[in-house]
Amino acid sequence: MKSRSLMIFLLFVGYVVVYIDKTVMGFALLPIEREFNLQPEQLGYITGIFFLAYSLFQIPAGWLNDRFGYKKVLALSLCLLGGFALCFGVLGFSLGLLVTFRFLSGIGHSGYPSSCAKAVVSNFAVEKRTFAQSILLSSAGLAMTAGPLIAVFALDSVGWRGSFSILGLMAFVIAAAIIVFVPNPPAAQPRSGAVTGYRDLLKNPIVLLLFVSIFCINIPSYGLMAWLPKYLVQQRGMSLDVSGMVVATGGLGIWISSLATGWLVGRYMQGNEPKVIFCCALLSALCIWLVYTSTSAVTAGLFLFLGYIFLMAAFVTVFTLPMKRLPSEVMGAAMGIINTGGTLGGFVAPIAMGYLITVSHGYLSTFVFLALAMVVAGLAILPLAMKPRATLRDAA
Repeated sequence: MKSRSLMIFLLFVGYVVVYIDKTVMGFALLPIEREFNLQPEQLGYITGIFFLAYSLFQIPAGWLNDRFGYKKVLALSLCLLGGFALCFGVLGFSLGLLVTFRFLSGIGHSGYPSSCAKAVVSNFAVEKRTFAQSILLSSAGLAMTAGPLIAVFALDSVGWRGSFSILGLMAFVIAAAIIVFVPNPPAAQPRSGAVTGYRDLLKNPIVLLLFVSIFCINIPSYGLMAWLPKYLVQQRGMSLDVSGMVVATGGLGIWISSLATGWLVGRYMQGNEPKVIFCCALLSALCIWLVYTSTSAVTAGLFLFLGYIFLMAAFVTVFTLPMKRLPSEVMGAAMGIINTGGTLGGFVAPIAMGYLITVSHGYLSTFVFLALAMVVAGLAILPLAMKPRATLRDAA
């Protein structure tokens, strides 16, 4: 039990660094825009290319987990993330280099979520997996609560280059700790009748529907992360400090929702997860739209907090559902496929928003885009709500 607790703690800290890397970028776009005189669509490329690499390497990373074990992939992911974050800060002297280093950093990020999921499935009983995974996912809340405040301070103190350099060094330290302290994966125990091929997984209705749903959920998740600070500063006239506080309220909502959802769904909503996803997705869509209509930092922060409460509830439920429905020996591959949908959402969102802002000269169309994405996320999961739990399990 002690070794599992230490493992969860180290994976949590690693997840915090992973999410802070994404969070800081939203604030770093402001000084990067000034330094290189970039247009909104060019800024979208810097953020979007990261998620393209993240998406392309999700499935290979899942295969590496199933083939070589989660510990090796965890350490490799953090080393790649740290190395290219360091390069981004130290060597990023042109748009081409910035885009290249963010692409390579996305490769590093790609192995971390599926490795953590594999670690949870390999070390925890089915009834404890939702809460264990929700602890890890709550790192997004900590990163988005503390991240904006850290980002504003770091950007003022050491600039965007120094901020990414420090982040890279932190990733190296955590990778070393995981190598030393995280236990080696237990030997795999074959199960008769288990799905073993990617072709079978790609035909699995659970995998396909969760792929679509998490793709849509991550459009507002990463779209807001990339563009909300810029929107609050340039369209609502807030200072960078105030915008950081508003974004931090959303992070607080993520943190609370991650832990609460893991406990509530794991304890009271077993078998009803699709209904939870549908309801939370629609409520999140409403709150995202209300963020746009808000004219003060207080109301924007309140609706962002509520929006992320419901968004993260949907995300955690989507992300942990395959842990209950699919066999552990293909968990790395399955999570790689499903999380590819999520990272594709992260790729599409900032680039699409950049073009929408350029074409419309405003943010109305972007918030409509984000809210509609959450509506589609809820609708995509409805076919699973029509089937009993046993049928879902049998589909695996």
